[in-house]
Amino acid sequence: MAKYEQRQKELEDDRTEERILERLVEIKTGAQVNFPKLADLPDLWAAIPRRKEPNPKHEAHCRTVMRRFAEFATQHQEGVTEFMAVKPETAAAFMATEEARGLTPKTWNDTLKLLRSTFAHLHPDLPAGKNPFRGLITKASETVSRQPFSVEELKAIQDACQRDRLIGPVILTGMCTAMRLGDCCQLRWPDVDLKEGFITVKTSKTGERVDIPIFPMLREELQRTPRRGRSPFCFPEQAEIYGRDSSGMSKRVQKFLAKALDPQPDPGLPELPPADLRQRASAYLDARPPGEKTDKMRGVIDLYLQGANIDAVTEAAGCGKGTVSLYLNELEEALGVMVVRGKVRNPTPPAAPEDTANGRRRISTRGFHSFRVTWITLALAAGVPLELVQRVTGHRTVEVVMKHYFRPGREDFRTAIFKAMPKMLSDGGNRPSVKEEMRQALDAMTPKTCNSDRARLLGLLERI
Repeated sequence: MAKYEQRQKELEDDRTEERILERLVEIKTGAQVNFPKLADLPDLWAAIPRRKEPNPKHEAHCRTVMRRFAEFATQHQEGVTEFMAVKPETAAAFMATEEARGLTPKTWNDTLKLLRSTFAHLHPDLPAGKNPFRGLITKASETVSRQPFSVEELKAIQDACQRDRLIGPVILTGMCTAMRLGDCCQLRWPDVDLKEGFITVKTSKTGERVDIPIFPMLREELQRTPRRGRSPFCFPEQAEIYGRDSSGMSKRVQKFLAKALDPQPDPGLPELPPADLRQRASAYLDARPPGEKTDKMRGVIDLYLQGANIDAVTEAAGCGKGTVSLYLNELEEALGVMVVRGKVRNPTPPAAPEDTANGRRRISTRGFHSFRVTWITLALAAGVPLELVQRVTGHRTVEVVMKHYFRPGREDFRTAIFKAMPKMLSDGGNRPSVKEEMRQALDAMTPKTCNSDRARLLGLLERI
């Protein structure tokens, strides 16, 4: 009777949903199981076995998503603390709030896949129907294709690189290697073999090892780049800025490209008396969040406003010239007055990916990634085998290269097709003559289409 009463008490204590599920798993697998707590989700996600470790930025993002979901679930289902107690209604409500935050369809889909796969990994022995994210459907998303630069645009960008020693080296590297922005900023000397003429590096996104021949223009840039101390980076200042704020580096690149491709007349910034300029600079620095960067910026600006030149400020503050220039230009942009002495001035046109009301940024079709598209397009158009292009870019499939990166201009594409097709097909029919096409292009030309029409006319000239 005592044993019977003890067993009856155990059964009464086991009538919670959590314990019932635990008993089902124990019966099915023969092993004990403990359901995790919602508060432990970030650490549990990080402990899931993987083929390769996620990079720190991706890990931080995923932990943030897990933490945000755990906090939401405890509020939406009052009193819930267990992972498996989350209901499908809670999962759907969370994804609805994510959509209300203004996430793009792709980001929304990535969040859904992350949470769904995490539930599946943490409970592989339970039926799939227990996954609260199982019934949610991904959204249709539109891929934004970057557009390549023309030869004339590349020349204008190359000229602008000589005037900007912070962004210029990164741009030249991307132009010559088709590497992504982060890989260019964080290029390391051990990966550069100037003697053999190759860059051998593992890409940050796919983890693929790529071999990239070093073009003469990039070789000259690397040869005149001094090696600073024990830093392994070819461009230490750019690597530091990118590591601290990758989106900030992207914005600087966008402004650089906008200025290089569409230079404007001098706006004539107002000039303040030294005392007033110093007072406004001090107020700006006081309003910034305290930290190491603010302290460095204060030291740089104080020295410069005392009359020291860039070289003297660089030596006294222990910063590179690029960093000093960056701080001074940031102050000038924030105050809207002249700060940098002897500067050739152009207003900065708005960056292509404008901020929207809900905080999202539209993807630019003419950004740093366009150098990658340009490189691939020029290589394939010149007859470089697709396998060699893949070896440089690190893409795992041919489909990705052809769908997202091969972007010849319409006129170039038509010219290539006409050269490849039999003469009977390419010259037949009622197609207008080359001179007639040139006349039509000139008649339809407007200021907005000037560049594209010019490229089209140059292509037509080659057919005469």
